[in-house]
Amino acid sequence: MEKTRVLLAAPQKLVREAIGKAIDNEEGLLLVGSTDDGLEAFRLAREARPDVVVFDLGSGKMDWPHFVRELSLSCRGVRFLALSSDGSPDRISALCEAGIHGCVSFSSGFSELVKGLRKVGEGDLFFDQEISSALPEILGKVNEGAILLRALTAREREVVHLLSQGYSNQQIAEEMVLSEKTVKNHISHILRKLELKDRTQVAILAWKTGLALKGSL
Repeated sequence: MEKTRVLLAAPQKLVREAIGKAIDNEEGLLLVGSTDDGLEAFRLAREARPDVVVFDLGSGKMDWPHFVRELSLSCRGVRFLALSSDGSPDRISALCEAGIHGCVSFSSGFSELVKGLRKVGEGDLFFDQEISSALPEILGKVNEGAILLRALTAREREVVHLLSQGYSNQQIAEEMVLSEKTVKNHISHILRKLELKDRTQVAILAWKTGLALKGSL
């Protein structure tokens, strides 16, 4: 089984060592780098190409929303899981706008962190119970649809984009050099992840969030 590659950025050595040990003890997870510095994390991510970057929001004066946006452009497909000590809706909403895929509070413990790493690594979103309780307030600050779309893989986002342009399954298959069966599977996964009923609702969401626009991928 292919392992989820994880890069960790946290300022405290004890935290890094504890989380690193927890990751090493979990089947299916592989720690590919660890640092106490956000800028170093950016460099390591470009070299190690992790599947998930997990970072401590308390890491110095790092502008994490900027980090997420910039690294998303440099490393296509990388996903982000934040660690929070205070669950601040303002900080988390800024990160949601930037493109994180999940957040775990330190008070939740290692089991929730590992669960979050697995979920995010598999392409889902994950916010633990403490963070989830603040989500209504957070979602009031950001576009809920845009957050949901981050649960999609790069391929699925491409399907959504073409679907929003009125492409049929056959046309999507030809454009992406896939079989129609594969396209149908992608659409089924998209509907499940977005909790929508049909492709029309998907197209509407794509236009609302900007994914339908040229150059949005």
